[in-house]
Amino acid sequence: MSIIVAFLVFLTLVTIHEFGHFIMAKWAGIKVNEFAVGMGPAILKKQKGETLYSLRIFPLGGYCAMEGEDEDSADERSFDNAKAYKRLVVILAGAFMNMLLAVVAFLIVNMQSGFTDLSIDKIEANSPAYIAGIQENDEIISYNGKKPLLFLELRNMIINSKNESDTLTLKRDGKLINVEIKPELATIEDNGKTIEYKKIGIMPKVRYDFFGAFKESINTCRYAFRSMFDFLGRAFKGNVKKNEVSGPVVIIKTIASAAKVGFSSVMFLLGLISINLAFFNLLPFPALDGGKAVFILFEMITGIKPNKKVEYIVNIVGFSLLILLFLFVTYNDIKGLIRW
Repeated sequence: MSIIVAFLVFLTLVTIHEFGHFIMAKWAGIKVNEFAVGMGPAILKKQKGETLYSLRIFPLGGYCAMEGEDEDSADERSFDNAKAYKRLVVILAGAFMNMLLAVVAFLIVNMQSGFTDLSIDKIEANSPAYIAGIQENDEIISYNGKKPLLFLELRNMIINSKNESDTLTLKRDGKLINVEIKPELATIEDNGKTIEYKKIGIMPKVRYDFFGAFKESINTCRYAFRSMFDFLGRAFKGNVKKNEVSGPVVIIKTIASAAKVGFSSVMFLLGLISINLAFFNLLPFPALDGGKAVFILFEMITGIKPNKKVEYIVNIVGFSLLILLFLFVTYNDIKGLIRW
């Protein structure tokens, strides 16, 4: 059952993405030849107007086939003949729908399980926070000058700080105050291993209100984007380990494990993967939506339409590199599972 849930999550992610392209293509007046859920041979087909709607056997993808997107077409309603700004909207709509899905998924989790904000609920006795004079109901504004979006990010700031003492900016009774704090070392047992980490001894408030949950959902997406930019920066410097990059095998295994835990875990992973998919698709890399957007923006700025053959070759090269990356991470996934 958990494996079925994992495949359904994958199918939802891709279908929502392609639906974004589909709905905006219809808005732009671009002819859509087929909207498919799944890949491979068709199980069900239904022709409605000019568009064929199909359900296909393998629940690992889907597509929105627009007239003239990847080939020359004389049809006046082809993708290539639409105005540049409309094509740009259509291309970016897939990633936008993944962002929207992520916000909805995180919102459901926050409303069901509650969420923690940056207001302090409790302080451990004799902890660094207690010694520094931090009080209950104080709101954390920044840590060493950096504003955290989530309590999770604040915790990571504390753990990763290399200072002997840190500066915490708080809001108390409408006024900003700075306090110096010295995090202490603590230990936790994880799968038989003792792990050391730094803490200051505060507990955040847990809330369930809708508007707070919605804001937290937006901030979770913002934090995910910030983390991915950080990942890219480390990747360019060669500071990324193999186990930090996961492929479809590990993702399916992770979703299946989450399904055993419960609905909230599946929804959180759905949101996390969806926002990652949006970010990845917006990268200005050939064959990705971001790469296609670059060609359209070039046309909008210069008034010169890129050569179709050049664009095709660039996208083929980009697609080939993506396939190689896919094979590499899948190989690492399988090797890691065998070792495990």
